[in-house]
Amino acid sequence: MTRAWLRYRAAYAGLPREVWLMAVVLFVNRAGAMVLPFLTLYLTSEMDMPEASATRLISVFGLGAVVGSYLGGRLAARFGAIRVQTLGMLLSAPACLLIPLGRSWEAIAASLFVWSVASAAVRPANAATIAKLTTHETRMRAFALQRLAANFGFSFGPAIGGVLASWKFTAVFVVDACSSLTAFAALAWFFRFRRLENPAVDESDAPAPKSPLRDREYMVFLALMLAGTCVFFQLGSTYPLYLRDHFGFSKPRIGLMFAVNTSVIVLVEMLLVDMVQGLPLVRTVGWGLFLSCLGFGMLPLGSAPGYAVFAMLVVTVGEMLSLPLSAGYVANRSPPGSESAYMGYYSLMLSLAWMIGPSVGGLAYQWNRDALWYGGAAVGLAVLAGFELLAARMRRCDRLRASPASPEPELFPDAAYPAAIELEEAV
Repeated sequence: MTRAWLRYRAAYAGLPREVWLMAVVLFVNRAGAMVLPFLTLYLTSEMDMPEASATRLISVFGLGAVVGSYLGGRLAARFGAIRVQTLGMLLSAPACLLIPLGRSWEAIAASLFVWSVASAAVRPANAATIAKLTTHETRMRAFALQRLAANFGFSFGPAIGGVLASWKFTAVFVVDACSSLTAFAALAWFFRFRRLENPAVDESDAPAPKSPLRDREYMVFLALMLAGTCVFFQLGSTYPLYLRDHFGFSKPRIGLMFAVNTSVIVLVEMLLVDMVQGLPLVRTVGWGLFLSCLGFGMLPLGSAPGYAVFAMLVVTVGEMLSLPLSAGYVANRSPPGSESAYMGYYSLMLSLAWMIGPSVGGLAYQWNRDALWYGGAAVGLAVLAGFELLAARMRRCDRLRASPASPEPELFPDAAYPAAIELEEAV
């Protein structure tokens, strides 16, 4: 027990004070985050929309997240990551309150888009802040701490949101907006809108800043992440519908299922991330995405509440192995001065998954809801194979680069990668 306690304590040691303050802000923000887990239920039950239309609106949220992630990364590099986060939290509150006021598909879509842009702009700015505040040794644990704080807060949000939704759905939006305003006030108080500078580096050893679009290995990594997270983001769209339709869960019980996910993350993730840091990082991320997809693929095979909890635990283990480690990998890979750009493209990838995943998942759910989850498991298997191949190619290239007699190889030559070059020139 003593060794376990010391290991658990060591997982939290050595992180800067500012990282802990950022975690407090995220906790406050996510403690009231309860709209997204119940948005599809709100649209189908309160607005009488079919499942396909409701999930298309979730994709509108994803489209806004794409725009917000791009703007957040660009604005953070220009004006400062702290300032972009503060403004994004402030603007997301009134945008959230506009959603229940809409009475047409177009009005709700417009409100969702604005809310998503403001909320998504916070993510790359937050990630760039953590990258600037940490070193290679502490970065993954710092990202895990941010997720822990967010999930600890999120363990309250859906549980309370399920009760509020049973009483009055409008209250869910009001509480969510109030949490954003509180987080804005906390962030403004802690950091005073100051701008973080890049950490000091040895200019003779530091690589020059570069665009992520020129980093071929990184772009392949993002493509594989996109495929896996399209399945994972069913968690906020078709998954609540399946809990209602297949397992017969009520709104409060659906909220408790999300609390299972976040509670396990709060208790285990920091220790798990600290334990697996010595494993091959790219392969570990691939296995994490596979487990998340497998947990969803298991859902049609049972109907008991205990089985639903077991499937959620499998999803949660995969989430803990994939999302914090992938964020740490991106931050470590970004050259000094390029943190905002690299994290911006990472957030852009997650936002694309939010846009594509619910839209495709909603169509599949309306056609055959069980086939959706079996297909998700197949995607997870393909993503795992892709990560294994990428890791093997990266190991071979690292060995060749380490040999002084061999010229430095290219993992993906320009001739095989014209689209990214053209896009880079256009940007």
